[in-house]
Amino acid sequence: MNDDKLSNWMDSQDVFRELRISPRTLQRWRINGLIPYSRINGICFYKKSDLVALLDKHYNGVKGGCDE
Repeated sequence: MNDDKLSNWMDSQDVFRELRISPRTLQRWRINGLIPYSRINGICFYKKSDLVALLDKHYNGVKGGCDE
């Protein structure tokens, strides 16, 4: 497997930082089937494209409403 394919994946810590969510939120998303993942030796990995798809799916296009 080349580095380019691996760069398409993030571990939970990366997802927490990038999306500014709690570990519990990410766990809830997994449990509810909101986001697919792979688990290897107890570590969860997520495809960046799946995270972008989740954000796109819930995009409402309205300005304001979220704290920056």
